[in-house]
Amino acid sequence: MAISINDAHQFIRQILKKNKGGFVAPEEIDRAINRGVSDWLSAIITKFRRTGKFEYDHLLVKRSNFTVAADTGTQTLSGAASDYIEGLTIYITETGGTPVEGTLYNWDEFLEIQNSKLLAPTTSFPAATIYILFEGSTNVPKIQFSPVPLSGTHTYTLVYIRKPPAAVYAYTFNSSTGNFTFNSTGSVDIDISDRYYTDIITRALMYLGISLRDGDVAGVEGLMDQNQRSDER
Repeated sequence: MAISINDAHQFIRQILKKNKGGFVAPEEIDRAINRGVSDWLSAIITKFRRTGKFEYDHLLVKRSNFTVAADTGTQTLSGAASDYIEGLTIYITETGGTPVEGTLYNWDEFLEIQNSKLLAPTTSFPAATIYILFEGSTNVPKIQFSPVPLSGTHTYTLVYIRKPPAAVYAYTFNSSTGNFTFNSTGSVDIDISDRYYTDIITRALMYLGISLRDGDVAGVEGLMDQNQRSDER
């Protein structure tokens, strides 16, 4: 279950009020939340690169298929996987066959096995690499697969960590009272499991100049426990 952007804003405002902070515009809170999400993603990706294990929210994992012919072994990620931020693995599926897992390599490693007589990729041991190519004035993310068929097509599946959409707190402003009211229309929740509520909010508050004390952290966890019990009912 995603983190409610309305709940996140309400809790952050409670903490700001408790710390006698001044008024912070909703847009500033959104910016802090999205920076907190970005920090959290960077941390889990760094751990994945170090350990090779992804032990976090699998709602962040996405699959995209690529149809590969003899002349389309290299494709852009901006279409099928425009929200890509980190690759986990690949699979190849021949017509009528079952998916076979391959390996995602760094560019230099990929070139090495491509040119190897012993380690060259096959449909039993497929490979791919992801890199940035400068085209015109734009950096374009590319993915290159191997092997490519001499005729017909292969279906490759890229499994990757996706980038969540930016969280947005939409609201209606009352110019007479100076108050604003949450508007679900146009709002975007924090598209990360609420198991990570504490971590995301703590990081967001740091960008707003607030460091949570132990009691505040316990308060967040208590709120999350209450939400989870409501969900189970």
